Amino acid sequence: MKNNNLAFFIQARMKSSRLPGKVLLNFDEQDSILSIIVSKLKLNFPQIPIVLCTSNVEEDDLIEAFCSQNQIQCFRGSETNVLNRFIKAAQNYESETIVRICADNPFLDVIFLKELIHFYENNPNADYWSFKNSEGTPVIKTHFGLFAEITTIEALKNVEATTSDNLYLEHVTNFIYTNSNFKCLFKTLPNYLINREDLRFTIDDKEDFINLQKVYSIYKQNSFSIEETIQFLDSNNDYLEKMKINIKKYSK
Repeated sequence: MKNNNLAFFIQARMKSSRLPGKVLLNFDEQDSILSIIVSKLKLNFPQIPIVLCTSNVEEDDLIEAFCSQNQIQCFRGSETNVLNRFIKAAQNYESETIVRICADNPFLDVIFLKELIHFYENNPNADYWSFKNSEGTPVIKTHFGLFAEITTIEALKNVEATTSDNLYLEHVTNFIYTNSNFKCLFKTLPNYLINREDLRFTIDDKEDFINLQKVYSIYKQNSFSIEETIQFLDSNNDYLEKMKINIKKYSK
């Protein structure tokens, strides 16, 4: 397996303007979103190291404490230049390629994550690996909240050397998948997801948090099957309507 230099980099901070501290709030009983994500990774990918990349502001001392309690690595860097934070973290932990995970996504899907890593291992000669929807849009630009993305540190360094635009310093991989100079490989979504623009499993604000807490309990009852959870949502329109409202509010 081509995992020797692969690492999970979880991007997290406490100073969310829409819902401060959301990543450490109790989401499922006593479990926070961060603890849900870390538990999934530890259980299913014990051979891949986990680095939690947060900022050096005081509020994120709580995230460093979480890392200590959960025995995972913590790297602290620039609050605003997330691109540089990731590059320095990779240099610190000697990671050549990273699986970037957003801490807003408690529904991060293990099956899709395994597929993505397998895809990367079998197609190693690229700069970026992820999934795309029916319109060719990388899933990181959607509201799904089910996916990770993989990129090389060399690609991130090239971005840093090419642009100082704040958009690309904050959104780490955006420059890569929108620039033809980089080789990006994409898997196509399964049929039950590919044309869905009404699904939102990522958390920005209190409305997302409350709605998805309820959906997560259904997800657990369905043995963490996202397909079965979507079937439930299609029969329970109240949850979908709340998703649609926030999709419209936070359209990218």
